[in-house]
Amino acid sequence: MYKVKAEFKNHSLVRYFMNQYDAIDFRDTVDAHYPLKVTFEKGVYPVSTFIINCWNAVMDHNMNPLRNIPDLNTRHMVMQVLAWMWCIVFSMYFGSMWVFGITAVAHVIVLAAIAITVGTFTVAKNKPELFKLRTDGYHSVSRTRQYMWVNGNKVKLDPNDPGGEHE
Repeated sequence: MYKVKAEFKNHSLVRYFMNQYDAIDFRDTVDAHYPLKVTFEKGVYPVSTFIINCWNAVMDHNMNPLRNIPDLNTRHMVMQVLAWMWCIVFSMYFGSMWVFGITAVAHVIVLAAIAITVGTFTVAKNKPELFKLRTDGYHSVSRTRQYMWVNGNKVKLDPNDPGGEHE
């Protein structure tokens, strides 16, 4: 196993590799970003680090071969299709379509929550004014249609009156 460590001004970067040529390639790539120091070591390292690197090699679209696809949305879609494929494969392995149904619903729920969170963060970053409260006057829910119901009767309100319970 090979360890490549690059030290930059504000942070350091450490990666472990089973293949010497992958380690050399990574060292050369890091070297192109002008680190203060780069070390290349051969040795035996903890198994947990190896497992984490194996996970990232498959699951991180910036490290797996999908990194060659320039469009991030396409990368994301390919990862989603692969996730659904593996749901189906494991369901077939366990021999039950119920397992597929449960895992499919679980994936939809988790992915929907992630999509809503990412969408909210993106809107907050690009259009923060959408989260601003209105400052042009106070309109209670009962005044949204410019009338109120009083004792079962519809009462038309003055359109020039901004309304509000404290007026």
